[in-house]
Amino acid sequence: MNREPAIIPARVKAKTESVPKRKKGLMTSVTPWLFLLPSILILGIFLVVPILQSFQWSFLDYKIIAGTGDFAGLDNFKEIFTDDKFWLALINTLVFLVIVLPLNVFLPMILAVLVNQKLRGVSTFRILYYLPVISPMVVAALMWKMLYSQSGMISALFVKLGIFHSPTNLLVQSSTALAAVAFITVWKGLGYYMIIYLAGLQSIPKDVYESASIDGASVFQQFRRITVPMLVPSVTLVSVMTIIAGMKVFEEIQLTTGGGPSGATLTLVMYIFDKFKSLHVSTASAAGLVLLILAIAASLLQMKLTSKREDDLRA
Repeated sequence: MNREPAIIPARVKAKTESVPKRKKGLMTSVTPWLFLLPSILILGIFLVVPILQSFQWSFLDYKIIAGTGDFAGLDNFKEIFTDDKFWLALINTLVFLVIVLPLNVFLPMILAVLVNQKLRGVSTFRILYYLPVISPMVVAALMWKMLYSQSGMISALFVKLGIFHSPTNLLVQSSTALAAVAFITVWKGLGYYMIIYLAGLQSIPKDVYESASIDGASVFQQFRRITVPMLVPSVTLVSVMTIIAGMKVFEEIQLTTGGGPSGATLTLVMYIFDKFKSLHVSTASAAGLVLLILAIAASLLQMKLTSKREDDLRA
């Protein structure tokens, strides 16, 4: 006896077919998070948890050896705000940013324009300019410490140019120490920021430059009217990265001057480090929280200024 094939209702069939699609959609949304999970765990353990712990300690009179502390309210903040060394560290940090920020924004941009040309051996120059980035900070700082020494090449050059009458170590002079360390920071990051600008330059259509050249625009006019406006997103990125790096500068100062001479290179991170060394973890945590707020505020301000500049250029 022949039986008619069972007819599957359309609703049941659609529901059955939608199950694999739902599974596929779930896997598509979950898979990226699985790849990001190791990084999220590492950042959570070594970044988020210490920040939360520091936030807690900043409101306690915490004794790190005893592992306990009483609630202190805003006493730790009052202590750092009445400490002359804190204000000296804050001023030095801001001066350091004033020196480093414009140099990190414009020097790598000019360098990127130069190495973006189709010249023979330009790839070698790109590698050479990037070498300081991959060099350990310990090596770079000690190398520059020797160059800055009284018998170093830079001291001899300044004497020859007539800037100094006798060989002088720039790192032991209060008037030159901070600028000398700032130059190490600029030199170290020059190649890294150059690559960022180079990526931005290569995304600019060549037709724009060809049209400007036909219209009689000079090289300088093309750089001012085309290159700089088109690189505003890269300028924003470099500026924010420089602000964050400048606010937490530590290694080059610790390895060259140690915060001296007479506190001329004492920055906020050096101030926090000294507090931790003396086991004043609560005041150090309070200063760290202030540093975090300042870094976020400065970065947001810089992003707002550059975005406004970008809007003006588009208009």
